[in-house]
Amino acid sequence: MGKKTKVVLDTNIWISIFFNKILSKEFDELFRSEKIEVFVSEEILKEMARILEYPKIKSILERVEIDSREVLGEIVRRSKVVNPKKKLDVIKEDPEDNKFLECAIESGAEYIVSGDKHLLKAGEFKGIKIVSAREFLEKFLKKK
Repeated sequence: MGKKTKVVLDTNIWISIFFNKILSKEFDELFRSEKIEVFVSEEILKEMARILEYPKIKSILERVEIDSREVLGEIVRRSKVVNPKKKLDVIKEDPEDNKFLECAIESGAEYIVSGDKHLLKAGEFKGIKIVSAREFLEKFLKKK
């Protein structure tokens, strides 16, 4: 197996993976292929825990009989948790998004995959490419 590509997934991508059958299938294929190594931080996990408690999300989880702790457990199982030492103030329009840059810097990630317009608008930060899920999947699912 060659070198894995290091990646940080935005919380909106994790939500899409768990609720969108197409993205789920495609990312599952990537996870199984071991082409990528995914990183999260405690801050990202805390945001994810908060999002999973939103009434709309919680109701979807209850309908399919999935507990939010199971979702968080799955994220931790598929990722490596890092603890960024450096705080950034790069994304001025939405400072909460800086946690993804911090995680990417700490882990040495090559990509941040996001659906967030503030991050996508940046396009790149210190050599880290910031791309949509579609762009990322097109690039990595072609690499068989």
